[in-house]
Amino acid sequence: MELEQDIRLVHLDLKGAPPKVAYYEQIFPMLKDWGANGLLIEYEDMFPYWGDLKELAGPHAYSKEEINYILQLAKDNSLMVIPLVQTFGHLEFVLKHDKFRHIREVPDYPMTVCPLHDDTLPLVSSMIDQVMQMHPDIRWFHIGADEVQELVHWWNQWCGSI
Repeated sequence: MELEQDIRLVHLDLKGAPPKVAYYEQIFPMLKDWGANGLLIEYEDMFPYWGDLKELAGPHAYSKEEINYILQLAKDNSLMVIPLVQTFGHLEFVLKHDKFRHIREVPDYPMTVCPLHDDTLPLVSSMIDQVMQMHPDIRWFHIGADEVQELVHWWNQWCGSI
């Protein structure tokens, strides 16, 4: 695939201490001036998940209206948005909840899902579907899938026994 232009992304990892929405009004024009033309936005628990996933949204999660405003600010500053949803590793914000504990790769560690568990694909698919609904005009989507150290070590002892 040939790209129309060089892609220069800034990764916004929103877990921990995410910025207030007003901050984006200040930083997006600067990012554009510095040569960025896109944002890789990793929401984690700052995304306003709803329905069966509502407990994944942290207490200070952005609202749907705030997400729409952030996306508009990005567009106004010629910054393409690529949402990132973790799908394999880095899922502490999901697997810390009792509701999803049973799909952990390793029972005592909430980092990685067991890819063989029947509930894993529906969960990850629902997460992606909700983020996609809030980003209808995207060209690319990032699925994470890195840092899955437990898989090989624990495969036969835990997940492989399902």
